[in-house]
Amino acid sequence: MTLKHIIFTAITIIFFVNSTLVSAQSAEQKAMKKLSFLIGDWKGSGTSFPKEENKPYDVISTVEYDLDGELLVLRHRSTRGDKTVLALHTLIYFNKEDGHYYYNAYRRNGARPFKCKLNDGQFICEINGNYRLTFQKTKEGNFNEFGQRLIDGKWVKNFEDILQSSSKNTF
Repeated sequence: MTLKHIIFTAITIIFFVNSTLVSAQSAEQKAMKKLSFLIGDWKGSGTSFPKEENKPYDVISTVEYDLDGELLVLRHRSTRGDKTVLALHTLIYFNKEDGHYYYNAYRRNGARPFKCKLNDGQFICEINGNYRLTFQKTKEGNFNEFGQRLIDGKWVKNFEDILQSSSKNTF
């Protein structure tokens, strides 16, 4: 074998190993990629239920990947006039050991952890068996989030946000 062949073989092996490492995705990255429909800057309005008792509010949300695609960061702010109704900084991740997603919403007074699953294009997060959040894209491409409480064996909406794609949000 000539020196030329040895160098060519070495370069080929190095290229193959590098391209394999670069293209390899972790189980967490693959799972998080399924949530790509959430990614973006969103702006719109929301409603609390019962509607008759509540006025609509304005909403901005930003969802982006972090940590090489193994984590989603969701920032959210709901306002009514000049008053903040809700501000969240949420971390979403996938645990490959138990096969579930986790949604940890941080507010001024601490975190609220939800266990989640992805089901037919809906990202559904539940806490304590009696409250859940659902995230989905509408047919029009809007970002839709709603919350539901379990009341007398039925899921009843307590809020709903419908957001459109927007330019970069500032918080």
